Amino acid sequence: MARLPRGKTKHPPSHSEAMKAKWQDPEYRAKMAERDSEMKELRKADPERFTRTGIPNGMRKEEAQRLWAVAETQADKVIQTLKVAGMLPETTGASTAATTTGANQSSIAVPNTDEGMAEAALRELFKVALGPTGTRAKLSALAIIMKYTRLPPMAVLQLATGTAEGVLDELAGSS
Repeated sequence: MARLPRGKTKHPPSHSEAMKAKWQDPEYRAKMAERDSEMKELRKADPERFTRTGIPNGMRKEEAQRLWAVAETQADKVIQTLKVAGMLPETTGASTAATTTGANQSSIAVPNTDEGMAEAALRELFKVALGPTGTRAKLSALAIIMKYTRLPPMAVLQLATGTAEGVLDELAGSS
């Protein structure tokens, strides 16, 4: 939404006066206070419902979540291919750390070795590179992937165009 010039508003001055008069009514004020407290409770109960983190502008949440799920499976596939090609060492299981934030509790798999942490970081980079992100984020992720895996530039180009299968074929051909 475009910004209005300084001093300009969307509504005429009469709108402001009408809202001030509404807020003077105790019934309206109580109704709005109840609405606000219900909204606060909903936000506490399900904060994920009220955030757009990871959802690009112009995209619906369901569509973005579907694309992130696809990117996650593709990232897993690429990591497995890197392991098969010998570019990543095989890692063992990870320890689990629990993080508590208020009433919500979630567990995060934390790798207990340097190799495990490197694999987790590469996996997230592949997710960013393959997920619904902007060009700048994709290029940054691809640059880091190229730097630390020493993938040939052609494989990175194929990855940037969204053909993970091409990257997998490239990796398979180089081993």
